[in-house]
Amino acid sequence: MFDLKNKTILVAGGAGYLGSQLCEAILLHNGNICIADINLEKTNSLKDSLTQKFPDSKIFSTMLDIKNENSIIECVNKTNEYFDNISGLVNATFGSTGKALDELSAKEFNDANEINLTGSFLLSRHAISTMREGGSVIMFASMYGIVSPKPNLYPEGINPNPIEYGAGKAGLIQLTKYLASHFGSKNIRVNAVAPGPFPDIKKNDNYNQEFLDNLRDSTMLKRLGESKEIAGPIIFLLSKASSYITGQVLKVDGGWTAW
Repeated sequence: MFDLKNKTILVAGGAGYLGSQLCEAILLHNGNICIADINLEKTNSLKDSLTQKFPDSKIFSTMLDIKNENSIIECVNKTNEYFDNISGLVNATFGSTGKALDELSAKEFNDANEINLTGSFLLSRHAISTMREGGSVIMFASMYGIVSPKPNLYPEGINPNPIEYGAGKAGLIQLTKYLASHFGSKNIRVNAVAPGPFPDIKKNDNYNQEFLDNLRDSTMLKRLGESKEIAGPIIFLLSKASSYITGQVLKVDGGWTAW
């Protein structure tokens, strides 16, 4: 039920912390992948690494600037030319400044949501237009598209999760539902996952330990998410196992939003 054989998945933001784990999981479940990311060097490096691990798999990589519609069209076209079809799309891109609310400019807010909303809309529309019946689209929302960050979790000197990110991810949830309704008659499913705390601790060894402890203690499972734990729910949503699920937001947050 979870087999992705003969399915090609376009992973936007595929070279990122969570996206790269997902790409490996897709290959483990016999799927083909297009790794698309704005950092072409990182994208090609991941392709080379995965090709060594999965020498018999079909892996393609290309640059994607989700703020540029021409780049989106080129990415979708290249993927279809290489594989002849896109079976699934996972949009793991995001825009965020990390700035405090009082410091954020209108331009910075809009720039972030060109990625979170406008780019996500355009990428979905262009990719879906080429999909055959039975396609699946998964958006990366966030727990902060569902709930507001708690200010008391952030020690002095650390800004709460930024407003442009949360507002964008909340809008992405509505975008998911709208697209699911619009394309349901074509048997194309659109869902979202809403990750909870998945900090990339190895990359950011300057994380504040008090902050990490606060994140951990705010989950029902009393631990932080590991990057590999986002892959399983997405494989489920890409596969036939979820064939009657659309327009939903699957929270992968250790219970954070259930309090």
